[in-house]
Amino acid sequence: MNNIEVKKPKSNFLLPLIILSNLFPLYGVVKFNWTIFTIVYIYWIELLIISFFQLLKIFISQGEEHAFFKKIKISFQFFLFRTFIFFFYLMFIFVFLGLLMKNDKDTNHNFAMTVILRAPFMKVVLLNFLVYNLVEFFVMFILSGEYKTSKPADQFQLFDSHMIVVHIVVVLGTFLAKFVQESLHADPHIAMIACVCLFIFVKILVDIARQGMNSDASAEIAGKYI
Repeated sequence: MNNIEVKKPKSNFLLPLIILSNLFPLYGVVKFNWTIFTIVYIYWIELLIISFFQLLKIFISQGEEHAFFKKIKISFQFFLFRTFIFFFYLMFIFVFLGLLMKNDKDTNHNFAMTVILRAPFMKVVLLNFLVYNLVEFFVMFILSGEYKTSKPADQFQLFDSHMIVVHIVVVLGTFLAKFVQESLHADPHIAMIACVCLFIFVKILVDIARQGMNSDASAEIAGKYI
């Protein structure tokens, strides 16, 4: 029997952080009148942050002996595929959302300020995402001892639930916001708040489910190695 100790991560500890972290963008919409592009762009950057910590997990994983060169290979493949995916998605949101707002001068100004990270409250939200993912990394991967048994290949995930939800819900939310504004003649700010609330609600559920799956996986590892 292997004496490696793997504690089940306390995912309940992260639940308040998940909810709080996802409410920051909503405050940006309510207080600073963020556009749909700001929401899409800031969650795109969050995906970069998540990918950075995923890459870090590949390097730190100790569940396989003499895996240094394998870590290098997996890390390179992960970086290459994720970079392609992210820049393809970035081009999509630039073209897709750019066409929707091409005739709105105020929106185009916000578009430019968002791209250079000068939109109000944007840096605070990005710092919030960074802190949450840092806490998640230490609680779920380091303090739980998962890094001791995790293999580099276990952390190689080209797609995850978070990425899929961000892609699908944002696109649908963009069409929904335009429909509410143009067909129902609703106030654009109110329509934006309603759509972002729906998006954040779905995203919170997905993030909670992801933490639950991570906890179950760690518990299974513990049963094998303790």
